[in-house]
Amino acid sequence: MSPTILPLVSPSQDKNHVLETTVVSPQDPELLKQFYSKYPDYNEEEQDMPLWIDGVDTTYAPFIPTSTRRVILALEMVRLTSSDKVLDVGSGDGRFCYAAVDLFSAQKAIGIEYEQDLVDRSTQLAQDYVDQGRISFLRADLTHWRQSTVMLSKEWTVIVVFLSPEGGTDMEEWLVQEFERGVRIVALVFDLKHLKGLHCTVEDSQEGIWVYEKRVV
Repeated sequence: MSPTILPLVSPSQDKNHVLETTVVSPQDPELLKQFYSKYPDYNEEEQDMPLWIDGVDTTYAPFIPTSTRRVILALEMVRLTSSDKVLDVGSGDGRFCYAAVDLFSAQKAIGIEYEQDLVDRSTQLAQDYVDQGRISFLRADLTHWRQSTVMLSKEWTVIVVFLSPEGGTDMEEWLVQEFERGVRIVALVFDLKHLKGLHCTVEDSQEGIWVYEKRVV
């Protein structure tokens, strides 16, 4: 069952216009209960940010846990549907992939993560959907993204990125290419405004969520 998506105000004809929203639509209570039981919420006010992983090069994707509330809001802002296939770059414990498939009925979701422990944990938490072939998690070094057949597969309709400014700059060619072919891109915590080839259509700067989508003329 997909959650009900509340309509946003129609965008302006001005191509530079950016919608702002903090609306969270009603969710199915049982699905939400399951989601929260698997992924306990994260109280950002009680933690120092970011949380860097000892011994791991997090130049591209620093380990900054996100709240379950922000996960749901971000997927609503990108207007995820059952026809979407989601790629989460820097997937952490896999909560974006799980929510995409479980709460929004996305066709498929794949998470890419550097830490093998998080890949294993993500797989365990989403085991039912992993067994169905709808969710999978892969360990990969993002500094070698140009050799990633998954990232370059042209399969994805939505990409979620949790990248530092350095990581976004290095992946600019790939991100702009995906944007130009119609992929909706969700950036968390770090926006992608320094990438001139992208256009932000919806944002919630207070929550740290930006959605980039190519305008259809």
